[in-house]
Amino acid sequence: MCPILSVSDAREKLSNVLNEVAYGHERYIVERRGQPLAAIIPASEYNDLLTLLSENGVLSEVQGIPVTIRFTGQGYFISDDVFNLYGEGDTLEAARQDYRITVQEYRADLEAHADRLAPYLAEHLAQLRALEPAPDAL
Repeated sequence: MCPILSVSDAREKLSNVLNEVAYGHERYIVERRGQPLAAIIPASEYNDLLTLLSENGVLSEVQGIPVTIRFTGQGYFISDDVFNLYGEGDTLEAARQDYRITVQEYRADLEAHADRLAPYLAEHLAQLRALEPAPDAL
């Protein structure tokens, strides 16, 4: 577990904290009123994390749909292998929200044409119906 610093302690001890992080490979969590605000980690570790996120991504789930989350260097990119949809944003939450909206729009389009869908699209609609409530219920 990383040592926890309050914002005021971090401000007072910043020089020492940076030396411990840079040369002692220590990590710190900075909190305000008990809520984590930031992590202080070695720059090399930060670069390694960015490389891992950009090259491999992280497997996750959004609204019950398996997705891969990648960091692009500028923001986040979320994609799935089930429906071939994606979302992007400056923050992880913005990318998740963009992906949710894309899924809702895709489902609404499928619903609007439900009586004349190709078999694979009818299967997509059935999967979406099983995963989440209708778009107007959200």
